[in-house]
Amino acid sequence: MAHQQIYPRGCTFTESDWDALYPFWYPIAFSHDVGDRPMTATLLDQRLVLWRTGAGISVANDICLHRGIPLSMGWVAGDHLVCKYHGFHYSADGQCVKIPANPEANIPKKLCLKTYPAQEAYSLVGTTLSSGSTYPLPGLPEWNDSDYQQILPEAVDLDAAAGRQMEGFLDVAHFAWVHTETFGDINNPVVPRYEVMPTEQGLRAKYSYSHMV
Repeated sequence: MAHQQIYPRGCTFTESDWDALYPFWYPIAFSHDVGDRPMTATLLDQRLVLWRTGAGISVANDICLHRGIPLSMGWVAGDHLVCKYHGFHYSADGQCVKIPANPEANIPKKLCLKTYPAQEAYSLVGTTLSSGSTYPLPGLPEWNDSDYQQILPEAVDLDAAAGRQMEGFLDVAHFAWVHTETFGDINNPVVPRYEVMPTEQGLRAKYSYSHMV
């Protein structure tokens, strides 16, 4: 039987768009923001909780399975994420390991959070909503290359579709008209030819705009 995809409650994406987007990796937080308190993030309309333990950073749906309280309202105690409502303890892999009101309870294995892969790279925390994703975390070898400058800008809220946002990053022709106060030159709008190379993950282009002022 084919697996039935479960979409986030109140999902604003069409099913076809969500299906196309969810297998990829996305940055959901700055590494420095994930400290000794759980925090929440939303990816493709799925509300998530992030917490850091000795095992690293964990990511799960932001809901306690007992009474539906957001786990981001709780705290981290040792290597456990603790729910604020009844103190249920969850391990780094999402398993409920302690019920304070009934310490001798035989906790069923199904009392386990829906978790997702998490990786820290480039000062960001990334995740994918597909636990079986075949797409690797995108490589950025330039991050540790002394010939490049590391820049980690603040997050910006954009009220636009994901496809339109990606288009903005790929569209070099707008530099001369939009970025006139930084690196764009309105008097030099011509886009020189540059190569686009296919890779296992998609396409890679190397475009130089050093001619702009």
